[in-house]
Amino acid sequence: MKIPSPTSVLNMSPFNESSRQVGFSTGALERGNFREAVTWMISHHIHAVELSALRFDELQPLVESLDNLPLESFNYVSFHAPSSFKKDKEERVIELLQPVAKRGWNIIVHPDVIYTPNLWSSFGEHLLIENMDRRKAIGRTAGELKDLFKQLPKARLCLDVAHARQLDTTLMLLWDIVRSLGDRIGEVHISELDSLCRHQPMSRGAMMDFQQVLGRGLRLAPVIVESMLDSNRSSLRMHEFEMAKATLEVG
Repeated sequence: MKIPSPTSVLNMSPFNESSRQVGFSTGALERGNFREAVTWMISHHIHAVELSALRFDELQPLVESLDNLPLESFNYVSFHAPSSFKKDKEERVIELLQPVAKRGWNIIVHPDVIYTPNLWSSFGEHLLIENMDRRKAIGRTAGELKDLFKQLPKARLCLDVAHARQLDTTLMLLWDIVRSLGDRIGEVHISELDSLCRHQPMSRGAMMDFQQVLGRGLRLAPVIVESMLDSNRSSLRMHEFEMAKATLEVG
């Protein structure tokens, strides 16, 4: 498959219906500046967004801004809860997430901050537990994820393909998660990880690996690009968007 060059991609606008379930995490585009990220996506006709509050201090300002964010053009909106906080902050996090839950949006959470599963159960099927990379001790494999779903049986899965590929470059782990938990997948995160587990733009090899999985049965799950592409790398954003769309095609 021929992957478009950054120049050709930047000239492609607006996009057709098939592009509408691929989008970006606001935190990947503009760390802490969710409003600027949303504005950029609107101007580039992108219709799926994950609002990111990865740091605890970002949660309240983002939630308090929801009524004033121009989200009308998005046909998929999700919300990433903080990825790290102490147990004594858990009830406050869940309290702050209530306005998100009332909107019926998916809430993505890392398993190692689910200290008290019963507190999270009220989010039901809109709670998406993300599979983890090698830095974490839980939520990495299909077996570990199944243990989490025993405690939260209505929750679903946010499949981070880069996390799974990092743990096993043969893709057997990724395939095992998809075979075992495919009916729970509510969202897909896509990027490539560097040696420090930072989300980077995909190489062609990563794109082709992900295409083997995403192009064969996961087309209905929204795909959110997590590659770090801040304003200094804006020329790469639409190229990465096209790379993400290419993973949904059958190779």
